[in-house]
Amino acid sequence: MPEAATAQWCDGGGRRQRWPRRVAGLRVAAGAALVALAACGGGRTEVAFDGGSYSASAARGETVERFIASARPVSAGRAGAVRAAEHAGKRYCIETFGSSDIDWTTGPDSDPAALPVAGDAVTLEGRCAPW
Repeated sequence: MPEAATAQWCDGGGRRQRWPRRVAGLRVAAGAALVALAACGGGRTEVAFDGGSYSASAARGETVERFIASARPVSAGRAGAVRAAEHAGKRYCIETFGSSDIDWTTGPDSDPAALPVAGDAVTLEGRCAPW
């Protein structure tokens, strides 16, 4: 008799509830979503300038203040690619130091013809100047 009473209390009258499995499934799904969101934090960013879409990124240079920003494809428009690379550089400085002040070594104010282009990507270099 205690067995029947326990079964009735646990499963609501002869039907087994699977809530522990559902909760575990939700935990797995939530964990996967968090991992996917964490992966969005770095890498290339798609930005649109001058009617074109560009893939841009910035990476740490020799020191944490220095960075190299690139954007592609230059074939979609040189001016837009330069603006996209500038955007990536500013984003790097904001995320790293909380400021968009940059001392450009090779930057958007340089002669457009003199900016390095390799493999359909333009490259800018600079130093974050938060102080």
